[in-house]
Amino acid sequence: MELSTNEKLVLKAIGDVEMTAREVSGATGLKVEAVTHAAYLLAEKGLATVRDEVKFEYVLTEEGRRYAEQGLPERVIHDALPERGESLSRLKERFPPSTISIAMGWLRQKGWARFERRDGDTVLVPLPAGRSPDEEALSIISEGRTQEGLQEKAMKDLLKRNIVVVKEEKEKVIVITPAGTELKEKGIVVEEEVGQLTPEMLASGSWQGKPFRRYDVSAPVIMEYGGKKHILRMAMDKVKRTLIEMGFKEMEGPMVDAEFYVNDLLFMPQDHPARTQWDQFNLKRPQYIRQLPRELVSRVKEVHEHGGDTGSLGWNYRWDEKIAKRLVLRGHTTSLTARYLAIFKKPPQKFFSVAPVFRNDTIDMTHLLEFYQIEGWVMDDRLSMRDLMGTFKEFYSRFGISELRFKPTYNPYTEPSLEIYGKHPRSGRMIEVGNSGMFRKEMLAPYGIECDVIAWGLALERLLMILYGYEDIRDLHGPLCDINFLRSVPVIWQQ
Repeated sequence: MELSTNEKLVLKAIGDVEMTAREVSGATGLKVEAVTHAAYLLAEKGLATVRDEVKFEYVLTEEGRRYAEQGLPERVIHDALPERGESLSRLKERFPPSTISIAMGWLRQKGWARFERRDGDTVLVPLPAGRSPDEEALSIISEGRTQEGLQEKAMKDLLKRNIVVVKEEKEKVIVITPAGTELKEKGIVVEEEVGQLTPEMLASGSWQGKPFRRYDVSAPVIMEYGGKKHILRMAMDKVKRTLIEMGFKEMEGPMVDAEFYVNDLLFMPQDHPARTQWDQFNLKRPQYIRQLPRELVSRVKEVHEHGGDTGSLGWNYRWDEKIAKRLVLRGHTTSLTARYLAIFKKPPQKFFSVAPVFRNDTIDMTHLLEFYQIEGWVMDDRLSMRDLMGTFKEFYSRFGISELRFKPTYNPYTEPSLEIYGKHPRSGRMIEVGNSGMFRKEMLAPYGIECDVIAWGLALERLLMILYGYEDIRDLHGPLCDINFLRSVPVIWQQ
């Protein structure tokens, strides 16, 4: 049986008892990774076994290391108390507020001090205070001694106080088999092998007579993961190409914008629930945009207050420009549409964007604080809801999605309005993928637009949920996303 040099070194090093890869590394001088690789090769040949073992140990935090050197706050205060006691006001002059606040509760809990009222002040009188279990545990951990037998309550207290944390460490445990022992007893000769033939060796002829390491194409190797686009980035690129192929041009604009563009131009009243801090993110600094287009502001004010010349009654309230100037993280990319309508007023026009938006939602299977929205709008004469639904059917058909449903809904800035639903391949239920409609006259009037405009906002992540069968939006991105999914996700559309 042929063995490489590393395999021979590892086989010679492992004794009759279990050894970790780290211990074998120390005995052989090989790196832990090299030991692990050789151990798995020995396991394939029946000369050793390898198993994973998870070890847990307590590790001091930065605060814990400070306490290990200086003592716990309650110990510091207790040892500083004179026999007759010390007033709390005096202690606050001698020690930092953090030390005092932490020590008070633990002095009471451990029974290390008696609290008395004297002359309108609290006086701490020291009581006998032997070395406590948590102090002993702190000493053991800081000195690197074995952690077996640590008192459970003491460790719970140290964990609760963030003095220690639990560290999980995975180890490879290597055990020799009877076949490995038999081969080892016959004697193992370790010869230095050449791993790579170099141009210098060929030129000098020094390669002659040297043993070369055999190249085993079936040997296990460490998996390497090259860089690749995130699945959301790939989806964004596909969506952009699709809409460009359908004749749309891309919009761009700020993620931080004035409420004027995010809400007011969309004929959303300033007392609408979605415009509170419970649904949107307001900026603390800077709080307001410097200026807004005066003529457009005047027309928006008229439409909001009494409908302007649209025939509408408006919202019948006093519109406040200061509210419109507040800066927020955009809750939808319709703010881009609001900006572009001020420039592109003459039909025909077709624009889109694929960009992040931010909402103060409750995180669940279908909602995140940040997600990507596919915004789009078409301006032309004599548009109808049939044009809107036909656009969706054409768009989603290019992703292989043919089963769509539409449901009437209400939006402040579109009438009529539709919610779009697509069928989830795993659960079979219809999930909402977007909202749409025809812009109201009250929204278009400030721009002087007299033709029809159909518009929509679609969720990029929910499109992917239908394509890949995932039921939780957090499977696609965020801290709960599986890294192996990102490494191996197949692309099911042509790039």
